[in-house]
Amino acid sequence: MLTKTEKNWKNFLRPEDEARLNALLEHVAQHRGAYFNSDEVKTAQVWCALLESEKRNEELEKRLRRIEFILGGLVSRHRKLLEEECEDPLMKSLEKF
Repeated sequence: MLTKTEKNWKNFLRPEDEARLNALLEHVAQHRGAYFNSDEVKTAQVWCALLESEKRNEELEKRLRRIEFILGGLVSRHRKLLEEECEDPLMKSLEKF
């Protein structure tokens, strides 16, 4: 006799990966109305998960660009100060000449 057993594939994930997946699924749940109205609910749910991942990625890229902008400004100001310090003794010696 064949019996259908329910497989929980998430049990085979590491606990921290399962927690991350559950967090992603919570974010995807806000699109529940969209994917439940689809003919292929599972496929639509995967696309919604991809959408959420893209949103997070875009947010991280914005933050990274801001950090790069800030650090770039600090580095350029530091270089300018170093150039001024290097030029100052040279200028003094040239003035004496």
